[in-house]
Amino acid sequence: MFSTLRNSTRYCLLPFSIANIFSADKLDNLTETEKKSDRTSLKNETGWDRLKKMFEVNEFGNLTNEVNSILQVACMSIFVGALYGGVINSRAAYLEFMRSNEATSFANHLEAKKKLQEAVTNSFAKGAFKWGWRIALFSTSFVAISTMIQTYKGEYGISEYVVAGGLTGTMYKFNMGPRGWVVGGGLGSVLGLGCGAATLGLLKLAGISMQEARYWQNHWQDNRTKYFRKGMAEYIEKENFAVIKIHDEEIGEKGKDIANLVDDSKKEVEKSK
Repeated sequence: MFSTLRNSTRYCLLPFSIANIFSADKLDNLTETEKKSDRTSLKNETGWDRLKKMFEVNEFGNLTNEVNSILQVACMSIFVGALYGGVINSRAAYLEFMRSNEATSFANHLEAKKKLQEAVTNSFAKGAFKWGWRIALFSTSFVAISTMIQTYKGEYGISEYVVAGGLTGTMYKFNMGPRGWVVGGGLGSVLGLGCGAATLGLLKLAGISMQEARYWQNHWQDNRTKYFRKGMAEYIEKENFAVIKIHDEEIGEKGKDIANLVDDSKKEVEKSK
C-alpha cells in the first residue's frame, strides 16, 4: 500500500519535473550588452511614458517602429480603398452608360467613346474618394488604437484588438445614433477578435513577437532606403565623373591637384622675373 502511494506521488510530480527539464533548455536571446545593461529604468517605466516615446523621433529624425507601421497601414488602406471604390463605380457607370444609350445616336464612334470614357473616369474618381477615405479611416483608427493599447500595456494580446475594433466600429457609425453605435461596436469587436486571433496565430507559427515583426519591417524599409540612396550616389558619381573628365581635358593635369597649381604659379612668377 505504501509503495503504491509512493509511486503515485512520484507520478503526480512528473509534469513538474518535465517542466523543469525543458525550462533548462530555454534559449535566451539577450546579448552580452543587454545582460549587463541597467534595466531599472524600464521596470519603473509607466504606460504613459511608453506612449510618449512612441510619438517621439530619434536624433536622426526617424519615427518609431509603431508609428511607422501605422503610417504604412494608412497609405496601403488608401490605395486599396481607392482601387476598390474606383473599380466598383466605374463598372456600374459603364453598364449604366450602355443601358441608357442604346438608342442614342452619336455623330461618330469617337464621340461615343469619349462620352463613355468621361463617364467611367468621373465614376472612378468619385468611387475612389468615397471608399478611399472610409477604408483608410477605419483601418488606420483600428491599427492606431490597438498599437497604442499594446504600447501602454507593454505586451500584446487579443483584448486590444477587440477594444480597438469596438471603438472603431462605434466611431464609424457615430452619425446613426445609439443603435448604430451598438451595431457598429459589436461588429467591430467581432472583426477585432478575428483579426487578433489570426495575428497571434501567425506570430506563434512564425516564432516571433509583435515587436520583432515591427523591427524587421522597419529594417526592410531601411535597407530599401539604403539601396535607393546607394543608387542615387552611383548616378551622381557617374555624372560628376563626366564633368571632371571634361574639366581635365580642358585644363589638363595641373588642375587635378592644388599643389600642381601652386607649383605652376611659382614657375610663372620665376619666368616673369
